[in-house]
Amino acid sequence: MKSAPNIAFDYRPCRGIAIALCGVTLLAAIAAVLSGLDPLAKLLIAGIAVASGAAALHRHLAAKTVRIAHGAGGWVLVDREATETPVALIDHVGRGVLLVLGFRDEGGQTQRFVLTPTNCATDLRRRLILTLAAGPRRRPPIAGK
Repeated sequence: MKSAPNIAFDYRPCRGIAIALCGVTLLAAIAAVLSGLDPLAKLLIAGIAVASGAAALHRHLAAKTVRIAHGAGGWVLVDREATETPVALIDHVGRGVLLVLGFRDEGGQTQRFVLTPTNCATDLRRRLILTLAAGPRRRPPIAGK
């Protein structure tokens, strides 16, 4: 049996997700302002929505990881200072054009990366899906246990 091929690609955050995040944040703030609450509660909820959206946007756009690689040694994330961090693939989900990869490092920190057609070439996406399919299968957790 042939082993999974090596894959390495540069990761950059998707602008479409950033735009969608801004839109959802704006809608949340507008919903708070148009609600029937008293003015102070409206302001507080709208402020929390904008602060949460801004924090999420910052986390998305200021991703430390610039390269994701997979080879014989497993998965590796490379940051802006070219520091390589070995990680374990904990999950992957494909929904339509989105592919989400979840990794955990040795310290237990989890990172997720969303790959879309704008930040992942079609050929790379196909190879990545084949690599993910060749990996070990994990059974979903049993509910309530």
